[in-house]
Amino acid sequence: MSDDWVYYPEQAVNISMSEAVVHIVMAGGCCAPNRMKPTGRIYQDYGESFGDNGTKIVGIADAPLIQTIAVEGTYMRHLTDDHAMNLTLLASVNMADKQAVLYGAAFDRAGLITYKYMDAERRFLGNHSTDVLRNSVAIPDVTLPRHTRFIEISIYGSRTNPLCFTYIYAGLYVDRKQATITRICSKLTSTLQYTALGNFVLIPACFAVMAWTMSTFEFPPPVRFLCRQPTPIMTLCVFMMMGSFIFNQAWNLINSQSVIFDEWLPRAVKVIELFISFFLYAVYFYPVFLCYSASYRSRLANVLGVYVVLVLFSLRVVIDLPSYVVTYARDVQYLVFNVIAAVPAILAYAAVLGFFVVRSFTFRSCDTCRIISLEVTDTEEQYVRRLFVPHDFKIARTIKPTWWRRIWLLISRQQKLKRQRIFRMATVRWLFGTKEIVRIPLVVKVALTLLIYCLAQLIPILLTQMIGVGGVVPTHICAWSPYLAQFQYHPDPMHFAVKSFMLMQIAAYFATVGAVCMIYAFGILRRVTKDLVRLRRGDYGIFKGKKDNDIDIDDAIRFLGVCVGFGFTGTMYFMVEVALIGTGIAMLIQLDHVRDFLLHRVGYGTFFASFFVALVVQMIQKRITGILFLKNGSRFSLQNRAPFLHYWYFMMLTSMTRALTSYIIRTLKLALRYPIFSLRVDRNAETWSVRRGDGGFVGYCGMLLAEHEYNNPVLLVFIECLLPHIHPKRPYRYCNAHDPMKQQDDSIYESDKVILVSSSRHVKAIRARTRWFLAYTLIHNPMIRKCRKHVLKAVVDS
Repeated sequence: MSDDWVYYPEQAVNISMSEAVVHIVMAGGCCAPNRMKPTGRIYQDYGESFGDNGTKIVGIADAPLIQTIAVEGTYMRHLTDDHAMNLTLLASVNMADKQAVLYGAAFDRAGLITYKYMDAERRFLGNHSTDVLRNSVAIPDVTLPRHTRFIEISIYGSRTNPLCFTYIYAGLYVDRKQATITRICSKLTSTLQYTALGNFVLIPACFAVMAWTMSTFEFPPPVRFLCRQPTPIMTLCVFMMMGSFIFNQAWNLINSQSVIFDEWLPRAVKVIELFISFFLYAVYFYPVFLCYSASYRSRLANVLGVYVVLVLFSLRVVIDLPSYVVTYARDVQYLVFNVIAAVPAILAYAAVLGFFVVRSFTFRSCDTCRIISLEVTDTEEQYVRRLFVPHDFKIARTIKPTWWRRIWLLISRQQKLKRQRIFRMATVRWLFGTKEIVRIPLVVKVALTLLIYCLAQLIPILLTQMIGVGGVVPTHICAWSPYLAQFQYHPDPMHFAVKSFMLMQIAAYFATVGAVCMIYAFGILRRVTKDLVRLRRGDYGIFKGKKDNDIDIDDAIRFLGVCVGFGFTGTMYFMVEVALIGTGIAMLIQLDHVRDFLLHRVGYGTFFASFFVALVVQMIQKRITGILFLKNGSRFSLQNRAPFLHYWYFMMLTSMTRALTSYIIRTLKLALRYPIFSLRVDRNAETWSVRRGDGGFVGYCGMLLAEHEYNNPVLLVFIECLLPHIHPKRPYRYCNAHDPMKQQDDSIYESDKVILVSSSRHVKAIRARTRWFLAYTLIHNPMIRKCRKHVLKAVVDS
């Protein structure tokens, strides 16, 4: 009947038992069964067990509030038929009126909810009923039967002391663990995890047997970070493959969620789960790096590489597939975002798999091919050559432009760049602050690749978690709108929720702008270049103790991890900070009474106004000082010295007014700038007494010293001079394309030409070695330079 449930108007009730104290509570403003209409009862308890469990008298009226919910959409219906759809009811209750306050002494507030499930043709499928809810609004969730299309919800309540509902939110959500695809992928994940662990034993064992039985094969290293080498695209692709796992682990760590190892790690190991999970990712990809290092030595290594990459790709698919099918599919927009974000990883897997497949069919045992794959540009040779070029002595210091200055110069010189190739390599080096004669270490390139990939993955994930279906923003807006709307001039919870969600969407999209930190991360290239040049010149100023620092190779090992970890965590915190600032601005726009209170207390208050007054006074004071007490064109030369001392005495304490408020400004600036400043590891603003505890900066210093130790250009060029005198332990192996016996012509002329070329190369090697020893002698014995023949001749002629 239409009058079974009625609306109880909002009213204030004094529940104080004393005339001297007033304690007001709000009652009403909600709906409950009509207390004045007699009805039957579906449940009755006269309170006989009050002495045992404290339950009071309860009578639930047979006058339900009925509401029908439909299951719409292909996505919702498919997961309902998969028995993975849950129905939740979130209710807010209040006291009905002042009589309910009195009745509460003898009567419990109680309710009962029943569910009736129907198919598309409204045929009965089943029903469900909750227990009697006494003085509680915690309604348990229910799982919908298969083929459910309509749910009829009947809410029963007590009449004397009713559960008066302010609002009831009914929602359908997916129980991801109950979905068939999740259960299948969970089993496949466990199988593939054990397979990947088995590959960690199988692949090295195969290579160990090959190295023991074959004299031409050596056990390959996974990576060569200590030697100079080209930037192989496949190496970066393998690290990007690893980055797809690392990002999921980092995200689960920040959200305190279980990782992929959570189900089968022993309980004792879970204590160190944080460390062991990242270590297991290294275990998974160790066979891939071994196969890639041995790809130019053995055909079997390429075949094993195909197998290992397929296992890891399958593992990645079965881990991510439930998220795309169950979680992201709720909103097509965010599904598209996440699919686009997954494209780089898919391309990386395809590139590495294609490399191993092609090498499996085209492999030739050739030392020349292997040397060509490790061939690098003559960067270090150019650096050493530059050392012997005479330079003019300059007193003026050259200050390199900043990032923003470089971008502005690049834009302002468009007319000049139109006549050139604007995207040539020299322009790129100029923009990023690198030099042609300084090689960027491979570990820095790998760290930047991993960091940029993880940050690119963070944007769609954060948007989905914040404003997607079931995200943080819509959930909290639905929960808090009835209460926060009371701070408006004209309370309207629905209008407040719609407008707040729109403002929070804007704040969330602005938060993703924080991902420009990935551009800021490229600044490490300029710092690495600058610091390597300083080290090669003997300047150890960035290290504590300078040359006598205590940094060792162990610190260099941690550089890649700390560079990616600092960059990812700092960028995410910066994005969250921007989102929180946007939330505060949105609430100030929406909450009228709060905004008026803050403007009254802060905007018109003495503390806030004194900041502007002090700023104006400071500007006036600076002008007076410059006019009356400073000589023209000077900053410290005084005139009118005697009055100045009196002026100093009176004005020196007035700056304290601005200092009291400026400290707040400094704190706010620090809170805004420090997160973005701290996401890079190449600099630290702290003092030396606490800088040692910064793992990021120490790892960066270790990387610099390791690069300076093993890839010093002077050392490498000296070793190159010795290489022609090193004889190989075994003869070289050649493929058909590089076999010198097949390339030479049968004619005597060609044979003589080959001999002459060989002789010419031998003479050049001897001459280069002689010049190297001469240069080394002249550098360490400057006085001998005056005794050289051409110098003495020039003196005689003069």
